[in-house]
Amino acid sequence: MNYLTYMKKLLNQLENMDHVYSKDIPNISLYMDQVTTFMDDNLGSLKRRDEDKILTKTMINNYSKNHILPPPIKKKYSPDHMIMLIFIYYSKHVLSITDIQKLLSPIKDMLENNSDFSLEEFYDKLLNVQKDEFKLFKQHIENTIEVAVNTFKDSDIEGKDKDMLELFNIIYLLTLQATAQKHLAEKLIDRYFKQSSDPKENKGK
Repeated sequence: MNYLTYMKKLLNQLENMDHVYSKDIPNISLYMDQVTTFMDDNLGSLKRRDEDKILTKTMINNYSKNHILPPPIKKKYSPDHMIMLIFIYYSKHVLSITDIQKLLSPIKDMLENNSDFSLEEFYDKLLNVQKDEFKLFKQHIENTIEVAVNTFKDSDIEGKDKDMLELFNIIYLLTLQATAQKHLAEKLIDRYFKQSSDPKENKGK
């Protein structure tokens, strides 16, 4: 079953992918072209297609216009800007622009008003948790695959048709899980995070 081998490969890639810690981010402010190049070089392992862009200039400009990202200083982006953009990148595949704005607004406010808050320390702590979560995620997906395959263990259908039913079941279960997780994230944002401005839904996503 080639798809099982391929899925094992994908899960191993996720578990072992490099994580961008704050020490990996240049400790100087960067121009826009340098920002997009850094993102492509360091977050490219999660691209669906090789030609896909992680973040474009238009996206980044829209994040600033919609008050999701603090405005650049003299057209340059600081390490804190870079961390915020990484948060945005991971969130934008699941959440709307409006929800991302709500979610990041308290972090943005703390950066501006709380001198004791270190975004770099906060980010690195999240990354350590993220690495552990990816290991648990791999185990969970392996269990999902086993359940999906065993669903058709006693089926009279054999060969390629059976493989296709198993693969459909795996994708369907993954989609259900992703939908449930998205729903939980959205409900938590709705209840506990307030919108501080009115960005246009999905603009520049």
